[in-house]
Amino acid sequence: QEILFHTLTLKTIVSMLWRRIHLLCALSHSARAFSVSKPFHRRSSWHPTHLSMFPQDFENLVQAATSTSVGQPMGGDFAGLAATFNPGDGSFIPVPQHLVPDALLEWGQEPKCLEILVSEESDGQTMQRNTITVLPDTGCSIDNLETTKVDDEMDVSSMFGAGTNIVGLQYEVGRKNSLRLESVFGMDEGYRMRVLLDIVPSSSTFAVQSPMVLALERRTNTVSSGGTIADGGGLDGRTVSMLLGSRLRQSKTFAEEPPLEGYMESGDLKHVSFPGNVTIAYGWLNEGDWVVQISHVYEGVRRVISRQFHVVGGDELDFDVESWTENYPANS
Repeated sequence: QEILFHTLTLKTIVSMLWRRIHLLCALSHSARAFSVSKPFHRRSSWHPTHLSMFPQDFENLVQAATSTSVGQPMGGDFAGLAATFNPGDGSFIPVPQHLVPDALLEWGQEPKCLEILVSEESDGQTMQRNTITVLPDTGCSIDNLETTKVDDEMDVSSMFGAGTNIVGLQYEVGRKNSLRLESVFGMDEGYRMRVLLDIVPSSSTFAVQSPMVLALERRTNTVSSGGTIADGGGLDGRTVSMLLGSRLRQSKTFAEEPPLEGYMESGDLKHVSFPGNVTIAYGWLNEGDWVVQISHVYEGVRRVISRQFHVVGGDELDFDVESWTENYPANS
């Protein structure tokens, strides 16, 4: 009878623990009451074999997989943080509240950036880009994260700076008559800063669209996985954390850094400064030429990509792209 009593007591305790765990999971799920405008992917729990590694072992794999890509910020797999800003005044645009769990909002812990996993593969004419955005989550849900996935095929025949650490892309996007200007600045250890700015060009006026996206990313592989990391199983918080690496896991993100002081010398153009060492300048040079210059400061050097649009005749437009570097601050 004593053995039976202890057995029943143990079963009772285990049952109570399981009910408590289920209750905690249910509470964390209820705290995430939100809707998303794009379909999201919920996967069953599955853990890739590399999760059994220590973080340093994983870092060694990343370094080995990216050692041949130094100075080339395009192609392969990347993990990073993306934030949005108003290109008109540089103000920060928060993550939409419907994407943030109520628990994070209540405690003032809403993220400044969204975690993204990007895969790129190009044949020189078109580029396949798969972007997985990890939605903020808490509690038990971090073991099975919700994501959105966007698959893009872009015309990159006008790519500027291929094979260098300053790359400019120009391609059409979903908005009517919109052109996306993507400027990519490579850094050491496989990091890059991507600046995505949309404009609506015409022969008489140029509309700069909001928001502008800044994405600080690091390469995790030189070979594209095609955005399949969340296919066939759950994408969990530990995987994303290891892919981001220690620099991007810091509690203070690049979006919280103060904007740069001192602008590019570009005449009467409008200048706007952002966190992440990014500045832009844009406006009319004369009656028929509109220019936008995007720059990134790294290790005391300002790197600039300039695009100048020309009215060729009627509504026909042409443009030139060039890049240069200059010391920062200018008097250094």
